[in-house]
Amino acid sequence: MSWLRKFELIYSTVKYLKQKQLFYQIKYRLSKKSFIKGQFTNCTIGDTNIINFGKTGIPKDKYIGYNTFTFLNLEKDFGPYIDWNFLGYGKLWNYNLEYFDYIHQENVDNDEKLRVILNFYKFCIKNERVLEPYPVSLRVINLIKFTCINNVDPKDFHQYIYQELQYLDNHYEFHILGNHLLENAFAMCMGGAFFSNDIWHHRAIGILYKELQEQILSDGAHFELSPMYHNIILFRLLELIDWYSKYNRHNQNFLFFCRDKASTMLSWLENVQFENGDLPLFKDSAKGISYENSFLISYAKFLNITSACLPLGESGYRSFKGNAFEIKMNFAQIGASYQPGHAHADALSFLLYSNNKPLFVEQGTSTYQIGERRNLERSTEAHNTVVVDNVSQSEVWGGFRVGRRAKTYILEAGINKLVGYHDGYKRKGTIHQRSFELNNNLVLIKDSLSNKKSGVAYFHLAPGLFLKKYDKYKFVIDGHCFFEFDQADDITVEKYFYADSYNVYKESQRLKISFTSELKTCINFI
Repeated sequence: MSWLRKFELIYSTVKYLKQKQLFYQIKYRLSKKSFIKGQFTNCTIGDTNIINFGKTGIPKDKYIGYNTFTFLNLEKDFGPYIDWNFLGYGKLWNYNLEYFDYIHQENVDNDEKLRVILNFYKFCIKNERVLEPYPVSLRVINLIKFTCINNVDPKDFHQYIYQELQYLDNHYEFHILGNHLLENAFAMCMGGAFFSNDIWHHRAIGILYKELQEQILSDGAHFELSPMYHNIILFRLLELIDWYSKYNRHNQNFLFFCRDKASTMLSWLENVQFENGDLPLFKDSAKGISYENSFLISYAKFLNITSACLPLGESGYRSFKGNAFEIKMNFAQIGASYQPGHAHADALSFLLYSNNKPLFVEQGTSTYQIGERRNLERSTEAHNTVVVDNVSQSEVWGGFRVGRRAKTYILEAGINKLVGYHDGYKRKGTIHQRSFELNNNLVLIKDSLSNKKSGVAYFHLAPGLFLKKYDKYKFVIDGHCFFEFDQADDITVEKYFYADSYNVYKESQRLKISFTSELKTCINFI
């Protein structure tokens, strides 16, 4: 890449950032690194308050015991000594190690949990382990929650939690914003209540008011438009409502505000999930990370929160159910313009289930490690949509960056028809328009490229399906679905690797259809 092209890419990325983000990017880069101190003398910590929870989620077994952990489908036995700086499986795996959500596992006794907690802080002090706001946020929530639910005396480690909260109060992630800033505020809100620090508590509430108002769209979706992160934030909001409603100094207006936001988020979740309870894996989404939809719905019910019953709208996602299939259509934007870190170049794509099982999927999200696989998973060709000139609609790069990006427009939205286009290929001299016409047994997809441009449409089959060629332009999938193309120039069937979870790959097939100007795709269920 030439220096000029690199400059253009960086400029087209940075220009979407808020001034606040740029200011804090510089400020935090120039700031000294922060560490946990063994001898903490800044102030005297008074008595802590018990935070009461009515319900808690039980994580899947991540701590196997004997210093052995499994995260992101990768297991590590540390032997006698845990290396809390272990990066052999990447930074995200290491973050999961220090989040401490496994501290809530019921199959591990409290003495062992306390041993692991103290081992972590001793390691941090000895090795001057650098603090980072996002893992600090999740860790202090988990450790305060563990302390309160199990009536554990935190005197051996509460000074470390206090130090981390002091650090976090000075390092809100204003340079990132989005879900990171929400997690910071959730942690400081709980931490302020736990340590009776009104300054922390009220500042966090002010941030939550502002950010939830901005980040939750009118149809209830989280504005980064990843269903997985939507569920992560919904859980955190339900957890806040749970303990805050029992907090003897709670603000009733803030509680009403949170319940209202949770109601709209619940509505979006119920609208966007598949009938079998699966979450559509659009953008950065994978199984096994957020709590299951069924748990979140039951948690909301436990808190007497009902769905706002809003239709899908501002998020750009749409849903339709026929007799034999269910389809989720993605006419969403790239995501929040100043925080597209979890975005993919996936405009006008779709996911389709038949008889409650995946039929058409996308290549998925299996890693956050910068490299070839991460680039592929965010690219347009990894999704069920159209590629022009072998480039992505939006310039996804660097793991979490987006340069020039496609903007999506919906032209018609009826019960049985959805029509829209995006301008991501305007720089290539064309506009991609796609329509879905739907009835009980038929999905008809029409693609058009202006100026007689050529393109390639991708259709990714779920693993384990049998694809049989019926004639040159017609296929049968598992004997119950005809797949036919009109105006195709060429059709290729090729292998790809599907990932619905981190670090797990399953071989499958995809169809690659070359066409000029127009393509009609008919999926007919027998």
